[in-house]
This record gives sequence, C-alpha cells and structure tokens, in this order.
Amino acid sequence: DEQKSPLEDMPFSDTDIDLEIPFAEQAANLKDSSVGKMCKGGGGDTLLPNFRLPKDKTGTTKIGDLAPQDMKKVYSLALIELTALYDILGTEFKQQKAIKIKTKDSGLFGVPLSVLLEQDQKKVPGTKIPLIFQKLVAQIEEATLETEGLLRIPGVATRIKSLCQELEAKFYEGTFNWENVKQHDAASLLKLFIRELPQPLLTVEYLKAFQDVQNLPTKKQQLQALNLLVLLLPEANRDTLKVLLEFLQRVIDHRDKNKMTLKNVAMVMAPNLFTFHGFGSKTIEQSEFVMAAGTANVMRFMIQYQKLLWTIPKFIVNQVRKQNTESQKKEKKDKAMKKLLKKMAYDREKHEKQEKTPND
Repeated sequence: DEQKSPLEDMPFSDTDIDLEIPFAEQAANLKDSSVGKMCKGGGGDTLLPNFRLPKDKTGTTKIGDLAPQDMKKVYSLALIELTALYDILGTEFKQQKAIKIKTKDSGLFGVPLSVLLEQDQKKVPGTKIPLIFQKLVAQIEEATLETEGLLRIPGVATRIKSLCQELEAKFYEGTFNWENVKQHDAASLLKLFIRELPQPLLTVEYLKAFQDVQNLPTKKQQLQALNLLVLLLPEANRDTLKVLLEFLQRVIDHRDKNKMTLKNVAMVMAPNLFTFHGFGSKTIEQSEFVMAAGTANVMRFMIQYQKLLWTIPKFIVNQVRKQNTESQKKEKKDKAMKKLLKKMAYDREKHEKQEKTPND
C-alpha cells in the first residue's frame, strides 16, 4: 500500500519532521555525521516514508493562520532558508526569469491566474480559486471517481478543442451546457487549463527549484525543500495548487476501482505542472525524459505529504515573532524619542521667548 508504509523498524526520529531547527542547519549536521550516508535515496522506490510532525504543545502554524504582513516576512525568511539549504546540499539555486510572452487579458485558457481571479471576483466576490478550475474538478467528481483510467485516458482531441471554444464564449454568460461534457473530457480540460497557464502554476521563478528537489540527497530534505517552496508561491498559485493536490488525493483514494495509484497519478500530472517552454532554451529529448521521471517523483511527494507542505516551520514563526517584537520596541523607542525632541523644542522656544521679552 503506497499510502501507509509500515515503518515500525525505523528509528522514531527518522520519520519526524523537526520544525524547530532550521532545515539548513539540520542538513549541515547530517552532512557532518555518518547518518547522511544511510539516508541516501532519491525517491525511486515505491514505498514512501510515513513522515509526520511531532506533537507540539503550542500547536502548528498553517499557511492562512498569519496576517498578510507576517506572511511577507515568512516569504523573505523561507527564501533565505531555501538558498542556504540548497547551498549546503550542493544544488544550485537561483530564481529564473522567463522570456516575455504576450498574454490574454480575458477568457479562460491561457490567461494569467491573477487576471482570471480578477474576472471571477466580479462574479463571486472573495473567490480564491479560478471558477473554471473549480467547475472542472466538480464535473469530474460528479460522475464518480471510480472510473477506470481517470486522468490517464484522454478525451477526444477534436471534442476538447470545440469544448474549449464553447467554454470561452459561454462560461461567464452561464449558457454553457455541462451535460455535454464527458468525464474524460473534463479531466483533459483540467490538465489543459494547468498546461496553458502563461506562467506555470509553480511559477517561473521557482519551477527549476521545484524540479531540482529530486536531486537532494534524502527524502526528508526533499520534503523540507518542498515545504519552503510552497511558502514562496504567490497566494493565488498556492491556493489553486492546494485544491488540485486535495482533488488528486481523492482520486487516489478510489484506486481499487479506478486503478489510479499514487505513482500513476503523479506520472500523468507531472508533465502538466513541470513542463514550461518559456525559458527560451531548447533541451534535448533525452534530458526531458530523465526530467519527466524525476518530476513524477516530486509530484508523488507533493500529493503524499500535502498536509505537511502547508505548515510554517516553527523556526520561521519564531523569527517572525522576534522581528515583530523588535519592530514594536523600535516603535516605542521612536515614539519616546519624538516626545523628548518635541519637549526639548518646546522648552527651547519658551526659553528664547523669555530672553527676548526684556530686550524688546
């Protein structure tokens, strides 16, 4: 069973994710000890460790628990931590820049997420996930997730093309007839939607870093890197990814009937999330094939451990608190200083007035 791997024979700490010590520091300590050699393994095996978070008296902090101004600090700290982690593990990390491409400013397919959400929020205020994305997921689920080959068997190409055109014209008017959409067509449209995004769901900046997760030495380090990368995603991308991963897990939950195991779903979905031709470089087919196998492993991790990925590590939360305390102290200090300067200016003015009066 890919979902629950029996790990009774493994040391307790091996499957615990320590959120108190910075990940880069843990990697450095592991490098110095011989344990690192034992933990090697890029994730090609079928069993995935049953990683979990140790119980914390103060509870765990999830994305969405913090205020937007605190999330900005989390972003900066996660970026520093990820850079340090990749550096210690000898993997190059740099934010990528995409070649500029013309994007549509309305419609459904091939439209930037931010533009889509702007359109959708006029229809449904406060919506965080593109409406077309939500509708396609609902359409697939409506027909039962027990269909064999779900997500793997494609819809008919010509029908998909005409459905796309029809959706573009009628979706927002509410005149599109969803009864005409077969389940495999809806699944193909969902994959097409992700693939057609002008900027990848995992973003141009971090797509390569997501791909490079497969090169990290241990599964625990791969998971830690993914955790930091999820924290770096813009809110719209992160929210959409979360809904996608939860949906994929529900598909896997019916694997006895639909034959879509974790491995199968990851193989089918990885190319939609990890392929992006906007970097302006042509890669040879062989390296693309190697990358496809590796990114399927990263995809498996993202589905299997999705609950852990939305956790903000305690060492980052502590640093945010520390920054907040320091800025509060500084504010108090600044207020006191302003008060003092005002008083001094007032006293000086008073003194000058008193000196002037007799002379006049």
